[in-house]
Amino acid sequence: MGINLISLLPSLIQGEFILYFLFKLLDFITGLLKTWKGVSQYKSRVMRDGIIRWIGELVGIIFVLAIDLFLGLNFYLTGFTLGLFIYKEGGSIDENLKLIDVNLPGIIMDKLKIFVKGDNDTNE
Repeated sequence: MGINLISLLPSLIQGEFILYFLFKLLDFITGLLKTWKGVSQYKSRVMRDGIIRWIGELVGIIFVLAIDLFLGLNFYLTGFTLGLFIYKEGGSIDENLKLIDVNLPGIIMDKLKIFVKGDNDTNE
């Protein structure tokens, strides 16, 4: 009979949460693959720091969600924050994949470069 807090969030924010956790899982898996391949040494300290950072991110998301609710911002801050964390994880996944010799298709890399630059080179 508990309250399902997730169901109180808009479906877009729920989807972003799911995507965030999926990207976190993929980043963790590709990080493990990187160590198994021998690209980098396994260090429990690195994993511990990563888990602490992830807990910090969750605290940050909850903090931003509370601000959104308190100020009545219709979850704009939460959506933006989750989007940035998803993008960060996507970059980490891409980096790990490159280190284990898995290259994404060129069109995906082109789109990621556009986003990183902040423009689409139409000014050149």
